[in-house]
This record gives sequence, C-alpha cells and structure tokens, in this order.
Amino acid sequence: MFTLDNVEYDESKLNDNGKLAFVQLQNIRNRNNQLAIEQEQLNVLAQHYTNLLKENLPEEEKEEEESKK
Repeated sequence: MFTLDNVEYDESKLNDNGKLAFVQLQNIRNRNNQLAIEQEQLNVLAQHYTNLLKENLPEEEKEEEESKK
C-alpha cells in the first residue's frame, strides 16, 4: 500500500508501467536519503579539516587573523 495525493493504493494492482514508476520513485527517495546523509557527513568532515587547518596556520597568519576580530 502507498499513498499518493491523499489516496491509498495497492501497488500490486498497478500495471507494468505503474509498477516501474513506483519502484523508480522508491529508488529515488532512497538515494535522496543516502545523499542527505552523505552531505551531512561531508559537512562534518569539512568543518573538522577547516579547524585542523586553522590550528596549523603559521603563527604570523594566526596573529593577523586574530587582530581582524
């Protein structure tokens, strides 16, 4: 069973094209969820490496950056 436009349907009653579309939509939703998780992981990694880079800047660069604040 699935809901489309607030109406519940039985996917086993779909014709072949309907079943194909249903499966493709499931795959698209699953992939979209995977990409959202990967995006969050990349954001965390980017922040980690940004912090690591900041911690390892040459001293004169750190002093200039701190004086701008």
